[in-house]
Amino acid sequence: MRDTAAPNLLDVRDLAIHYRTGAGPVQAVDGIDFSIAPGEALGLVGESGCGKTTAAKAMLKLLPPNGEIPRGRMDFAGRDLVPLLGEDMRRVRWKEIAWISQAAMNALDPVYRVGEQILEAMQAHITIDRAEGMARAEDLFRAVGIDPSRLRAYPHEMSGGMKQRAVIAMAMALEPQLLIADEPTTALDVVTQAQILSRLARLRRERGMALLFITHDISVVVQTCDRVAVMYGGKIMETGPVRQVFGTPFHPYTMGLTNAFPTLEGAQRELISIPGTPPDLLRPPPGCRFAERCPFATERCRAEEPVSHRVGDGRLSACHYPERVEEFRRTAATNQAWAEVGRRLNEEVVTASRKSRETSAEVLQVEQLVKHFPVPGGFFGKSESKVHAVDGIDLTLQAGEILGLAGESGSGKTTTGEMLVRLQEPTGGRIVSEGDDIAHLKGSALKAFRRRAQMVFQDPYQTLNPRFTIRDIVGEPLKIHGLARGAELRTRVVKALERAGLKPAETYMERFPHELSGGQRQRVAIARAIVLEPRFIVADEPVSMLDVSIRAGVLNLMRHFRDEMGISFVYVSHDLPTIRYVADRTAIMYLGEIVEVGPTEKVIAERRHPYTRLLLDASPEPDPSVEKPPLESAGEIPSAIDIPNGCRFHNRCPLATVTCGWEGRDVIAALAEWDLAENPREALGTPAREGLDVRIPAPGGAAAARAQLAKVFAQRPPSLAEAAQIEEEGASLRIRFQPRPSPARRKIAEGHEVACVLFPQ
Repeated sequence: MRDTAAPNLLDVRDLAIHYRTGAGPVQAVDGIDFSIAPGEALGLVGESGCGKTTAAKAMLKLLPPNGEIPRGRMDFAGRDLVPLLGEDMRRVRWKEIAWISQAAMNALDPVYRVGEQILEAMQAHITIDRAEGMARAEDLFRAVGIDPSRLRAYPHEMSGGMKQRAVIAMAMALEPQLLIADEPTTALDVVTQAQILSRLARLRRERGMALLFITHDISVVVQTCDRVAVMYGGKIMETGPVRQVFGTPFHPYTMGLTNAFPTLEGAQRELISIPGTPPDLLRPPPGCRFAERCPFATERCRAEEPVSHRVGDGRLSACHYPERVEEFRRTAATNQAWAEVGRRLNEEVVTASRKSRETSAEVLQVEQLVKHFPVPGGFFGKSESKVHAVDGIDLTLQAGEILGLAGESGSGKTTTGEMLVRLQEPTGGRIVSEGDDIAHLKGSALKAFRRRAQMVFQDPYQTLNPRFTIRDIVGEPLKIHGLARGAELRTRVVKALERAGLKPAETYMERFPHELSGGQRQRVAIARAIVLEPRFIVADEPVSMLDVSIRAGVLNLMRHFRDEMGISFVYVSHDLPTIRYVADRTAIMYLGEIVEVGPTEKVIAERRHPYTRLLLDASPEPDPSVEKPPLESAGEIPSAIDIPNGCRFHNRCPLATVTCGWEGRDVIAALAEWDLAENPREALGTPAREGLDVRIPAPGGAAAARAQLAKVFAQRPPSLAEAAQIEEEGASLRIRFQPRPSPARRKIAEGHEVACVLFPQ
């Protein structure tokens, strides 16, 4: 509980931030107030363009040249940061306030080793020699769970999660009082995200740092922060303890955000999108910034700016009608209220239909599908190494079905999706579509197939031609296939746009992609996909880059097309709550294989495969009544070039048995963890992997080596020690392991299969 008597570390009062433009100042932040106590975590949430990142960058004076602070105070540790410039501000950065940016790869210099970059950050602010600096960097890497030997790596030699941990280590190098994290996990898969958030929370507790966490993902804030400030249109709409704000919201905008987020652990409910877009901050409206999109707005709301009312202990809400909150909560939970806003804004609110679905025919049947990528290298550029992106998967897609494809980054989901629409050439296997094997089609046959198979990509802006109008973009597939021209082409484009929720279509036809919001661009991409009325669509992370307020509309569109047009979808995502919301069945992928497949509610409720449990445990939960334990350590997905023995998940599985495929590299990993915890290892030398076996020098004799190895094994599942056959070879121990096959899928119920030795075949 927050100690209200303790002085705040940061007090922001009436802060305004403008960007100078030729048309006048853009009022990106317009008079916000918030505070952070020592050791407290405050979440700053809201849609893109609401001013979250601008407010955070102002604290470090990292605004672009046209940014200015016309008024307000930022009192940090007893002094106002607003007037600080040059060297005075540089002394604050990194040493007192540190920054974790959204894209770790962009935050690290690609031509310097990571350790050198951390050392440089320290030497720029304090006097420290190289040896002491590198010793501190090693301690920081241990604190964030990275082997200190990785300090010698370049950024491209580290995984995404490892790079983000390195950035956190760099931010903590000078033990700042306040850490600002700007969307630090947006580009990461759910397991890596959970581990980083858990590690960040633990470090914050241990070191007493305060945290300002900026994100549009309320589920992350619920699981990470103590308090939250909800921003919209450059203003703060509501603040308070995080579980109270999202459990019993007072402001209609907060109600809209909570209704738009799918839940994983709670009861299934209808998602509701917020129609419209944030206001133009070049000419902000005179009253409440949210009035145009609010179901409850009155003339007073449009004319008079609301002040923040105290609505509870430590809670504030900027709404004219706090006394009507119970009525507002009931009404905001219905689609009808937001549909009325949509009609007012000429924007359709798509609701998810609940028609019964008949799965009579198979649209796709995939048999032993394989995709390997050769790794260049070796003599004359030749190499026998290959990336096992997809390794012999079987799946089916029924007519009028949404199939979810879930897994971490590197599990093969996107490659599978691209092969299903033939954007990738399969290495082997069959893809049968309506009786035809399309795996190796070419020329006119492939072109004909593409009339019934389409794809929607993750980033709509990169996949829409910026020089084409919306009419040209949506009409292009019709021209390519010679299906329509002239008036008929226009009619079909209008129909596709309106089916995708862009009504009236004439409003959008002559616009260019840059003139649309992110959600509107994704709807254009969907309109382009459905204009041919395909049999199935592969949707690859179609909502991951969208604000929470418009995700619901896109997800509801998928369900609408399934029910109204009979289009089947393969929905690729690592986001289990959205998969639960849209998918009829779900296939869980891991390192090129499908490890579990079945009806979505069964897969999520029963979570039979240990990897499925890991994914579900790692998924943040937006329901404030659900508290999930932190995911401290789950390792990283192994390399797809060097495939593990036996079950590919065995080295991360808490339930691994003797027959799961333990091998020499698992012993090497156990020794690395032993070293990371700074345990002594004088009786065991540097291990050398030899196929499935490992050889370890025993400088103190075999007996001492065996005794120390037993202690190392005690930190791992007991089955590792049981599977290891230890032999003495001269002055070394040789540890042998048996080759094991990857487990086949076993049927455990009708339509539900799991690839795990814990279940009998």
